[in-house]
Amino acid sequence: MINHKQSIDILLATYNGQDYLREQIDSILAQSNQDWRLVIRDDGSVDNTLSIIKDCVARYPDKIVFIEDEGNHLGASLNFQRLLEHSVAEYIMFCDQDDVWLPRKVERTLNLMKATEEKYPNKPVLVHTDLRVVDSRLKTIARSTWRYQGTSPEIGNDADKVVLQNVATGCTIMINQKAKDVSMPIPKEAIMHDWWIVINVAKHGRIVYIPDQLVLYRQHANNAVGAKKLPRMNLRLLLDKFSLRKRLLNHYKMVKQYDPTATFGSVVVKKVASKIAQMFKKVVG
Repeated sequence: MINHKQSIDILLATYNGQDYLREQIDSILAQSNQDWRLVIRDDGSVDNTLSIIKDCVARYPDKIVFIEDEGNHLGASLNFQRLLEHSVAEYIMFCDQDDVWLPRKVERTLNLMKATEEKYPNKPVLVHTDLRVVDSRLKTIARSTWRYQGTSPEIGNDADKVVLQNVATGCTIMINQKAKDVSMPIPKEAIMHDWWIVINVAKHGRIVYIPDQLVLYRQHANNAVGAKKLPRMNLRLLLDKFSLRKRLLNHYKMVKQYDPTATFGSVVVKKVASKIAQMFKKVVG
């Protein structure tokens, strides 16, 4: 566990991130709210990532902590789980290695978190924001990730809907300790850590959002997930996409963790219907 005085742990999972890591860390150091500690765990990088991390720790020992433990190549989801296991802060944020945070991201997210906790005391709370999609040089691709992908943040408190469509991108999320408690441990069946946390907070607490773009969401050749633009309504393309049994099976395994009564057939039908609705929103919006 990490012994610290800050109220926010910003969890940064790294893997071969040398190209953009320093710029991401600099954007965190430039935040208007400085009541945080950056906690980093690397997943077995073979490039210059570790040297960058150790240099930053040496320069900012009171702000940056590097977790060195057993196990490499866990993948993004389990890397973040390891970081969550080490965190004892009142609030937790998640951070990717290749984005840029705008200067008031922490401040604005924390303000909404505290306002929501006052309204819903003793509840798990998750706050998230929109993002601006940019290329490797930070040139804008799309001003809103939500519009770009057809995301519907307003469904965030309906667990049956968010289990089909994740509404919150991990690098925009802040959770409180109660949200961590209802989400841990993250099962191996979870497609991504952020989606699993969203599902559990939707089930047990409250999800709120800031409709502004507070992150420059960098897209490049090595994104672990990234922003994927929805195609126009095309049923044949949709069916081709969802004919991949492995993809559907992975989703079914995650849904089964949330709802033990779910069947593979029901998950397929609901997932396809959700994707059609998402595409329709994109087209008419």
